[in-house]
Amino acid sequence: MSNELENIDNSSLNTSADGNRRKRGKLLVWLLVALLLASVGGLLLLFHDSGSARAGLKDAKGKISKLEEQVLSLRSELDTTALNLRRQKALNERLQLENDTFRTLLPIYITKLEVANADSHGNAISSYGKTISASSSMYLMPRITYLGLKVGEKITLNVRLYDNEGKLVTGSSSPKGYSYDCKVDPILPNENMLSLSGWGGGDKGHFRPGSYRYEVWYEDMCLKQHVFTLK
Repeated sequence: MSNELENIDNSSLNTSADGNRRKRGKLLVWLLVALLLASVGGLLLLFHDSGSARAGLKDAKGKISKLEEQVLSLRSELDTTALNLRRQKALNERLQLENDTFRTLLPIYITKLEVANADSHGNAISSYGKTISASSSMYLMPRITYLGLKVGEKITLNVRLYDNEGKLVTGSSSPKGYSYDCKVDPILPNENMLSLSGWGGGDKGHFRPGSYRYEVWYEDMCLKQHVFTLK
């Protein structure tokens, strides 16, 4: 009887041990599966992070490349600006030299020459610079806009008027090689306007239609010329 109980107890112990071993085996398997899944997940996360890092690196390289292009563009603009500044400085120096030369050679600098139709009293019938009708033409009166370089001086300007055939218009009292002369007394500073004597006659229609030219000279230098048309 006791032997049977012993056998039964041993059998129960063996069965219990086998169950424990199976449980431990299953637990070990699940543990291995869990470790495997964790490893796979880690690898996937690593691959994902690695892909994101590569994409981020590529994006950063693209931004750096754009910044480098912008830097090169800015350098080019700065070089161009510096070159323009040097050119402007050289131009200003040249203009200053030319101004000094003008002051040495010329008493005035004429910036504009316009012509109006005037009556025998020197009153403008048409506005300066406007088209003049040949049928109403009387005296062709020039007006100069000038800068006074030698302020206070008295000078004589010589005037040439060429008719519609390109011939120099002269009269009995004309200076040699010119139509007439005008006095500037005195030269004024800064920018000024001065109407010179006109040339023509008191009868309307004194000039025929065509292209005419006025020139204003100082000694042997032509200061300004203007071509205009009578309709």
